[in-house]
Amino acid sequence: MPDDDRAARRGGRRAVEVTALPPGRELPTETEKWIVDGLVATMPGLRARQLFTLRRDMLTEADYIVVGVDRERDRVVSLLTSHWAELPSGRSCLHVMIQFVGDAYRNGRVFGESWSVHFARLLADGHRFPEVIALKTYNPVVHCAMSAFSGHPDITMYPDLSGGNDSGRAAPAAEVAAVLAPGAPFDAARGVIRGIGRPLDLYRERPTSHDLAANAYFERHAAPGDRVLCMLHVPTAEGAHAILAALGVPLPSDLGGGRR
Repeated sequence: MPDDDRAARRGGRRAVEVTALPPGRELPTETEKWIVDGLVATMPGLRARQLFTLRRDMLTEADYIVVGVDRERDRVVSLLTSHWAELPSGRSCLHVMIQFVGDAYRNGRVFGESWSVHFARLLADGHRFPEVIALKTYNPVVHCAMSAFSGHPDITMYPDLSGGNDSGRAAPAAEVAAVLAPGAPFDAARGVIRGIGRPLDLYRERPTSHDLAANAYFERHAAPGDRVLCMLHVPTAEGAHAILAALGVPLPSDLGGGRR
């Protein structure tokens, strides 16, 4: 089993080791299978095998892959993958392709440790902190987790589910949507990309968070095949500093955010 950039951590209710693997295009076939088998076993409410059959690119095209491993079972229980997306504006954009944590391992440290290892690896590779962090999701929990980083005055979150004015962010969101889901209909007022979900019934039941307003927003605007574009804009080093400090990542002298 690969052991690059290993960082022993504890998370959830069991011992979990969070590890950065080589880029997806370098993953051996047996490692890819090990990842998918673990997620199938630990996330029964998700059609994970169908997802990776249809969207194998979420592993093979990843620039960063971070897994959480239950060592007692030698089983992958969480997965975070991302890759750099090229925006016409030249702004640096990190596309988060997957962020999953197995059912029994949530509400612990696995989520935060995964992001800590991820950004530590990104900075160690010589990249600046991304100006834009974007993902597409049907799950309001993901929006809530992402928006938790938007408390700094230099960081903005799109879409703003609190009823704030997103008009100034509609054009940047449309640029990102066109790159991450080319040709798909995009509702910039609500942040919804229509009909791109694969498989359409990825979730056996509509996921919900502890935020009733977020649940209502997703239920009202996103059909099962739709995805909400969630986007953090981090244009300053101070904003990047706030996110990295919250994750416990050592701070380099040149953070970005901005261009790669």
